[in-house]
Amino acid sequence: MNEEKNKNKKLLKELNNEKAKVKELNNKIKAYENYINNKYIKKIKELEKLIKSKNSEINNLKNNNDRNKIANIKSKEEIIAIFFTSIREDIYRPIFCKKTDTFNKIEEKIFNEYPEYKDFNTYLTVNGNVIKRLKTLEENGIKDGNIIIVNIYDD
Repeated sequence: MNEEKNKNKKLLKELNNEKAKVKELNNKIKAYENYINNKYIKKIKELEKLIKSKNSEINNLKNNNDRNKIANIKSKEEIIAIFFTSIREDIYRPIFCKKTDTFNKIEEKIFNEYPEYKDFNTYLTVNGNVIKRLKTLEENGIKDGNIIIVNIYDD
């Protein structure tokens, strides 16, 4: 019987040791979870702070952009629309530009959209007058709504 009592005491001691180990491991797990949670919470707070900062920066840029647009609208040159067509009637294209744009820049846009006209010797007219390519729209007397005709020299 003493032998059984000794075995029971030994087993109880082992059980208590194992319980202590489990408790210690549970405490370590909780400490690790707290560490991880705190680490993530800290990171989340850092990211929230960064988001607020970036949102503020975006709002400032939007406000500055709006102010710049208003200032640019006041200072911008008048935008006009001119229409291109051809004798063949296969071109009908409006272009928006400034009066101070040189005509050759605008002409280049048309010929890039209608590359088949690059193969021809062309001249352009407005109101019956031949357009000088190196002059501005204003210098050529081109106004808002004018129709530019792409003509082809006969060979």
